[in-house]
Amino acid sequence: MAKTLLDVELTTITKTTSICFTSKTTFSSEVSNMPLFFLIPLCTALATGYFFKKSNDEIAYLSGVFAAISLILSLVLAPWQIQFGLLIMVLIMTNRLLQENQSK
Repeated sequence: MAKTLLDVELTTITKTTSICFTSKTTFSSEVSNMPLFFLIPLCTALATGYFFKKSNDEIAYLSGVFAAISLILSLVLAPWQIQFGLLIMVLIMTNRLLQENQSK
């Protein structure tokens, strides 16, 4: 049979839809999942800082340097939530100190 202009072909068009599910995360769920390996250099810094305060020998200077390096390393390795909290605390403290100095 010859096709004329009035003949219509039936075609099926399949349409795929994909649904993207976004998970709601809360601050508490992020905190419970944060890595805690930054606590190792932090505890090391606290321990060597204690030895720095208690000792009067040259080893105190070495332990002080090691404590400072460990503290900086723990701040670098800390999760963003802790870094953000420390940043807010520093900003609040510097604003209070600036206000006290201006009032004098």
